[in-house]
Amino acid sequence: MKKIVSAFLALMLVVLPAMPVYAADTASSKEEAVYGILKTDGSVDSIYVVNSFRSGNVKDFGKYTKLQNLTNGEKLSQNGEEITIHTSAEKLYYQGTLETKELPWSTAIQYSLDGKEISGTELAGKNGALQIKIKVTKNPSVNPTFFNNYALQIGVKLDTNRCDNIVTANATVAQAGSDKQLNYTVLPGNEADITVTANVKDFEMEAITINGIKLSMNMSIDNAGMQDQVNQLVDAIKQLDTGAGDLSGGAARLSDGMKQYIAGLKAFSDGLSKLNSGVGELNNGALSLKDGLSELTKQNSSLMNGALAIQQSAFAAVNSQLAGTGLPVITPENYKTLLGGNPDFAEALAQLEGAVQFTQGLKGYTEGVAQLKEGAAGLADGTTQLKASVSTLATSAQELYNGGAEINKAISKLRDGLSSYKKGTAELRGKTANLSTDMTEQINDIMDSISGNGDGVTSFVSEKNENVTAVQFVLKTTAVEKPEPAAPVKTEPAKKSFWQKLLALFGIK
Repeated sequence: MKKIVSAFLALMLVVLPAMPVYAADTASSKEEAVYGILKTDGSVDSIYVVNSFRSGNVKDFGKYTKLQNLTNGEKLSQNGEEITIHTSAEKLYYQGTLETKELPWSTAIQYSLDGKEISGTELAGKNGALQIKIKVTKNPSVNPTFFNNYALQIGVKLDTNRCDNIVTANATVAQAGSDKQLNYTVLPGNEADITVTANVKDFEMEAITINGIKLSMNMSIDNAGMQDQVNQLVDAIKQLDTGAGDLSGGAARLSDGMKQYIAGLKAFSDGLSKLNSGVGELNNGALSLKDGLSELTKQNSSLMNGALAIQQSAFAAVNSQLAGTGLPVITPENYKTLLGGNPDFAEALAQLEGAVQFTQGLKGYTEGVAQLKEGAAGLADGTTQLKASVSTLATSAQELYNGGAEINKAISKLRDGLSSYKKGTAELRGKTANLSTDMTEQINDIMDSISGNGDGVTSFVSEKNENVTAVQFVLKTTAVEKPEPAAPVKTEPAKKSFWQKLLALFGIK
């Protein structure tokens, strides 16, 4: 027994230095590339992971059904979830097929041809109006860090020799030869709902690809500079609001003043209307006076002739009475000289004086009537012109009032519009008071939507793998292809028996 124990210890001393030593439960640093093989409807067929390590002692964890060293022939050791190897390779790659068929994203792909749903396998070689709907949603049964932090690029490649009138939305489209590549970018934390339509003939399509990576963007944003500009904008909005208030107040005062002006125009227009009516009456009176005086002057000649006849009769009677007195013939020119100063002729003098004065008075009257006629004619002409001028002035005043009323309406609308504008600037001022803080939060939200929520890199395979530096996902559906035609079966000629060969030599079948 002592010899057996001694031999065993000696063997252990020889073997132990050659065995790799692993730190207890400490996974090695590595990178993971997760490859998902999807069916044409997007369901998972299988998932395998390519893990990469530096040389030396390697310890990894994962529930794999199959392992394969992709670098060299060194053997991987699997003990439950623990995989170990001591590698001399500078970089070791090994592939493991996962037990699970759950990915962070659930993918559903539906095909419709001429409005009827069809499977991807049945679609190959078909003609018609094709619709492809791709939905990628969050898988709640998988660690959400991948959905929340990984961006997806979904690629659909269509052969333009088989597809035309290709229509889709929110895609980056690239032409590569006869192929049209449709690329869709889905930011972290978002789901995808994609629709592609095309007219197809003898349809085939390469695999739809979905690549998932954790975005790492080194974007430098000058927050201080942006905030300074935003503060300038906020100050400008304050000034705009203050100016709007002043403008609105000025418009209100202008409207009040315009109302007073319109009231004055109204009074002026009403006064001119009354003046026009009064001038019309005055003109009618002047015309009536002119006409009356015209009729009166027509009697002037008869009146003067009658007065002269009366005067002549008076002088004839006096001359007859004084015929024997030796006096010369008494006339209107000498009667005062001949009869004046003699009391005996006082009665005759008075008679002749009355006749002469009557004639002269009547002459003055007829001349006055003639002058009044001319004055009345001038007055009638003046009142006619005044009537026309006042009428024009009244019309102009009414038009001025109407124009002022329209201006007042416009000013009222301006006042109301500026009042609404002031409310808008006040609301804008209130909503932009915290613009700088809000902008910073929005920028952070946008950056989060692009780069995720900042979670560190996590192993997709096992939470025991704590030293994972990178994880990426490469998902690929089965291509829509027509089956290859079956190769013709080569039939070996039937072997002839000895007797058949013998008969053939003689040409006997």
